Amino acid sequence: MSIRSDVLHGSAACVASGFFGTTEGGERVFLHTLANGGVTVRCLDFGGAVHSIEVPDRSGRADNVVLGFDGLKEYERDRSWCGVLCGPVAGRIAGASVHLGERELSLEANEGTTCLHSGSAGFSKSVWKGMTFCDGLIAGIRFSLTTLPGEWGFPGVLSAKAVYTLDGGGGLSLEWEAWSSEDTIFAPTFHGYFNLGGQDSVSVEDHRLLLRAGRYMPLDGQSLPRLPEPVGGTPFDFRSSRPPLPVDLFDHPFLPDEGRGIDIPCAVLDHPASGRRMELFTDQPAVVFYGGRSLSPDQVFSGGREGRPGLAVALEPQWYPNAAALRSLPLPVLKQGERYTAKSEWRFSLLPE
Repeated sequence: MSIRSDVLHGSAACVASGFFGTTEGGERVFLHTLANGGVTVRCLDFGGAVHSIEVPDRSGRADNVVLGFDGLKEYERDRSWCGVLCGPVAGRIAGASVHLGERELSLEANEGTTCLHSGSAGFSKSVWKGMTFCDGLIAGIRFSLTTLPGEWGFPGVLSAKAVYTLDGGGGLSLEWEAWSSEDTIFAPTFHGYFNLGGQDSVSVEDHRLLLRAGRYMPLDGQSLPRLPEPVGGTPFDFRSSRPPLPVDLFDHPFLPDEGRGIDIPCAVLDHPASGRRMELFTDQPAVVFYGGRSLSPDQVFSGGREGRPGLAVALEPQWYPNAAALRSLPLPVLKQGERYTAKSEWRFSLLPE
């Protein structure tokens, strides 16, 4: 069921912005708040990050269901991509190189010989320009970023927009647009960590996950995705809802089944104790399910919450990771002057009683 009117904290859409901090490079970063239909979302210019998402439980108590940091310094030093936009190309690229036509793109190898999430900088460490908007029904923030020519190894000048909108029914959407002055590759994602139990929850072991995906991409010894295989008879079969365990096993792309529509989510995450449900809808061909095995006690998240493996899980809608090394999968090419678009939605509701 959708979030009931009796658990709302005021249903009118509204937005606000305030100063959050200054980067080590001297750039000012603002915190933007979107509120609508009982859900409150806070985003940062830094990394286009989702800082918090407050969602009511079945008793009407709102709590934050994503990981974030209290200060800007923690975001700058973070290496778990907590809540940020990843790109221009998300996921792993074998050998940190891509053949694009007659060119070979040389990218940063920031995980052994692999390029992960476009290197140690990319979208996730950039300060985006954020502009809020509200029409009474929708609260939103429009982030925009323009790269330098050839920045991070990607050809041309890239102009990207990432627009978060929050509707009155518990739906948080992310819509991408991008253009490039030269042929390039472009395949971003959002890397939020979710724990629907709220700030006091220390594990997702009491959650249940459903993935409408009959195929997944196995990983090799370097955690590089290989060609898709059926999930049947493997630990990667989440076609029936079950706990997302063991958390240290999962960092795999799942390929949502064809035929899903606007009312058929590719992923459903439930927390029976609180009654919260999150459904993921996307037009992307893959969703990476990451169990959070790299989260560790040396990370202190918002509210003094200590990191640990399995504290939260990520569900990252994106293009086929490592497509550059898997020739039977299409490369995410963005042609000069063409317009890239993509959309995903995280819809929050209450479990049926």
